[in-house]
Amino acid sequence: MTDTPTQTLPPDEPRRRGGGKVAAIVVGGLVLLGGGAYGAGYALAGETLPPKTTIEGVEVGGSTPAEAETKLASELSAKSDAPITVTAGEHALTKTPAELGLGVDAAASVDQAVTGKSFDPMVIWDNLTGGSAHEAIVTRDDAKLEATASELAQLVNTEPVNAELAMVEGQPNLTEGVTGQALDVEATHNALLEAYLTSTEVEAVVEEQEPDITTAEAQQALDEVAGPAVSAPVTVQAGDKTFEVTPDMIAPALSFEAADGTIKTNVDQDVLMERATKAIAGLGMDEPKDARFTFEGGKPKIIPSVDGMGVDAEEFAKVVQEAMVKPSERNATVTVAQQKAKFTTEMAEKLGVKEITGEFTTYYPATAYRITNIGKSAQLINGVFLKPGEVFDMNQVLGPRTLARGWAAGGAIDGGKVVQRMGGGISQTTTTTFNAMFFAGLEDIYHKPHSLYFSRYPMGREATLDYNSVDMKFKNDTEYGVLMQAFTNNPKPGAQGSITVRVWSTKKYEIKATKPVQSNFKDPGPAIKDNSAVCSPQSAMRGFTVNYSRQFFQNGKLVKTEPFKWTYNTLTPVVCTNPNARPDR
Repeated sequence: MTDTPTQTLPPDEPRRRGGGKVAAIVVGGLVLLGGGAYGAGYALAGETLPPKTTIEGVEVGGSTPAEAETKLASELSAKSDAPITVTAGEHALTKTPAELGLGVDAAASVDQAVTGKSFDPMVIWDNLTGGSAHEAIVTRDDAKLEATASELAQLVNTEPVNAELAMVEGQPNLTEGVTGQALDVEATHNALLEAYLTSTEVEAVVEEQEPDITTAEAQQALDEVAGPAVSAPVTVQAGDKTFEVTPDMIAPALSFEAADGTIKTNVDQDVLMERATKAIAGLGMDEPKDARFTFEGGKPKIIPSVDGMGVDAEEFAKVVQEAMVKPSERNATVTVAQQKAKFTTEMAEKLGVKEITGEFTTYYPATAYRITNIGKSAQLINGVFLKPGEVFDMNQVLGPRTLARGWAAGGAIDGGKVVQRMGGGISQTTTTTFNAMFFAGLEDIYHKPHSLYFSRYPMGREATLDYNSVDMKFKNDTEYGVLMQAFTNNPKPGAQGSITVRVWSTKKYEIKATKPVQSNFKDPGPAIKDNSAVCSPQSAMRGFTVNYSRQFFQNGKLVKTEPFKWTYNTLTPVVCTNPNARPDR
């Protein structure tokens, strides 16, 4: 409701009086009473209320309007001022009538009971002997009623929740819908008005709100679509050969969404094609091959794309979607036609992979684990290509560091201590890659320096890595392609190793790093004496904060500055006091 001034509700329609016979009796009675009574009845009209008059059960007969108004206000106050509790299920709201915007207009209530001056014998007779029962006139403030409704709605109203279908571990999973509820504002207002002066308890009117997608509708979609879709393979005819699209190929491509009050089934054509790649390859077609980059003589070279034969992804998804819901004869036919590669030679050439835009080299003591891990990580990075907008994810490129995948255990930092970890040492590769990206002017998405400072790395401008908790990511935020090149000097154990990472693209900026500024130096605590049988000595390291910036120049002009800040921890020294102790690493 909109805000309105306080309103006075109209009284009920007066009860219809008697007919001509009653009038004749009244006239006869007045005649018997004589002219004096007639005159008295006329005089009383409007001055006092008829003797039997009541308003909302309060007897006000014989009173003047002013007396009646005072009496009505006084005797009704217990009802008219009594707090009213509005309940809606487990919720309740208690307010005074004044807070609700309800009240009694005593003057108007009395006015409705006052008879006017009249020579009509019936009116005069009523003034002398009659009177009626009247309801009080109730006032309402719509703004306050609306405020109360809003407050109650906040307690009561809940949004309905659609039932959902989703594929979980290859099988359709149904999440039941939830019915919501909403306060019926107008009906609740009416209930308050009805209860006022008669009851202090009001039940709010609450309506259920069904979700757009009910549990029953979702169950129907599961029974008719989602379940059958992964119940058995679909056999696809492609030319003179066939191949099977199995449930484990279909399931990852399936998704469901609410649309226009129904559940819509979507089949992601790209995911389906990817999952069915081996099955389609089994047809023996010469499929299209994308252009790709390699290195020849240390410089980028494009391996040209090749057109071939294949199936159209959109058509493939469509025919599989039609067949997958059938209980039997789950067959489909797809067209085999000549296709161009998705990433052609021309596309590759236009991406401007032509020059080194960022390069960095770091050095390390060539222990056995470093030779293995840094060498392997360089091989995995070498040749990674980013199209415009794509993100380089170090953990994704390197994958899990396990013995089975060719990684070795080596030194890593955990909780301020140097410990053994599978893949130890690859922070050297991460730092080198971060710096190559840094000087290429690419967008730093996330990196985390070591908790301790190592002098073989640029102060602050370095990055650590952990497969489960710490990543290093950057984005190709240019309009050109980015090709990564990485290699080591293949050192022998005991020699000095090096790793170099280069970024090939088209140069947009000249990048400079400001000189690091140290501050907030902290000394380590006193040495820890360890007399255990397994102990490795540990040197003290000082903590400090370092600030530096990356500066972007174009045509010799500084166009952007990116600040960096990092705080290194202290390292408490460890002294091994047991002469027979063996190292723990």
